[in-house]
Amino acid sequence: MAKKEEEENKGKEGGNLLGPPTFKEIDNGRFKCLETGHELLAHAMDSYAQSKHCRLGLIDAALTQNKPPLNMFKQDPLCRSKLICKLTGVTVNKSEEHIWKHINGKRFLSKLEQKEAEKETPNGMVEEKSEQTPQKNVKA
Repeated sequence: MAKKEEEENKGKEGGNLLGPPTFKEIDNGRFKCLETGHELLAHAMDSYAQSKHCRLGLIDAALTQNKPPLNMFKQDPLCRSKLICKLTGVTVNKSEEHIWKHINGKRFLSKLEQKEAEKETPNGMVEEKSEQTPQKNVKA
């Protein structure tokens, strides 16, 4: 059954963007998820790692710790289930698949390229194109 879930998750782009959760062993054979604080038995770790509750907990934990790629997002103050991209200002659903699609989208990549180009130019000066258009002489 675990293989079936892995195959389904591989089909989604960015389905496992943040990787697996980290567990800490506690008393009498139980484990505690360090990101969400959820306690569970050893046999339930794989199914819990793929659950919606766990994935959202991983996203929240990565947001608070400013881990890449979520360091480019902030929590939407109006809606708990959405994120706002700091670079483009676009509102994105809080799911690994939607975050993955936004990060690999044209708008995000072009804004990122612009930002990196601004960092490379010294003193924030923008290079101007040297193309000059000939002006027509207008007789009055």
